[in-house]
Amino acid sequence: MRFRSIALLLPLLSALTACETSLSPGPRVDLISSTRFNTADRRLTRPADTVAAKMFAEAKGSPLRRLVISAEYFPVPEPIIYPSNATAPPDTSRRLVYLDSTLASNTEINQAALTHVLSSRTTSGLEVWRFEATDAEGRTGVRSFNLRFSRTDSAQQVHSYSIPVQAPGTSGRRSFLALREGLAFPKFSVRTLAENQALVDLVYVTDSTTGAPTLATVRDAKLKLPWSTRRGTVIRKTTFNASTYANVTNYLTSFNQGTPFDTPTRTGPLAKGQVIAFEIPLNATESVYGLILVEEVVITGIRTLVLQVRYQK
Repeated sequence: MRFRSIALLLPLLSALTACETSLSPGPRVDLISSTRFNTADRRLTRPADTVAAKMFAEAKGSPLRRLVISAEYFPVPEPIIYPSNATAPPDTSRRLVYLDSTLASNTEINQAALTHVLSSRTTSGLEVWRFEATDAEGRTGVRSFNLRFSRTDSAQQVHSYSIPVQAPGTSGRRSFLALREGLAFPKFSVRTLAENQALVDLVYVTDSTTGAPTLATVRDAKLKLPWSTRRGTVIRKTTFNASTYANVTNYLTSFNQGTPFDTPTRTGPLAKGQVIAFEIPLNATESVYGLILVEEVVITGIRTLVLQVRYQK
């Protein structure tokens, strides 16, 4: 993405936080603090950091009807090509909803608690996380915190990051990967939210015979995803390893020299050090090309693939 206009975002961010007040009628929303759960603004030091938050909502005189968790990214989560004279983030943002749960109208639920483990942005910028509860009378309570991350290489033409992707299981596991945005979604964030579905490139699945970790594109027939919009991501095998992968400079050539997997839409069992080439079509004439290194295969606790991703902006 290229931007010509630059604007400061402080007035907008002030407006976001000003709407919060514990004195307003309607649900009370709290963020529970502990050594695990975050409640305050933070400056992060690594891309795709893991942050956990626990939301507690309590109705006041009217039952709860809706719970929403969302994040607004300033600027957008995917990398951008900064103008050479840029002095501030581009004047653009994107809001993604991670949870939008409507409670049945015939229930009298007055309290609810939700834990959300999020994967933070991989590009420089700010993300504002909002936790909202709405009651039957349409009154909404809100709490939020800001996460800021700065990279030293934002002006480079190549974007890179490492991100954990977890084996499917409970709905809170981050098994759905948006490569370009560098975001890992849990199942509840893509079950019905079409905007998130349209961002997903790869899904962690387990090999039906060995149980080994595997990655599949969202167009894989065995996934049977009933999504109206699915990215046309293509994956291929390469002969690169962890050492040679770091020296690649032409990702289009690397993709063209790759070979299809036995099932073109899934990798088969993955091993540490394996390198996968990918193409993400953006439109009829433009695509993003890159490589994925399987940095680590974690088999204790929650099975996890740690993937190192590199691609041309």
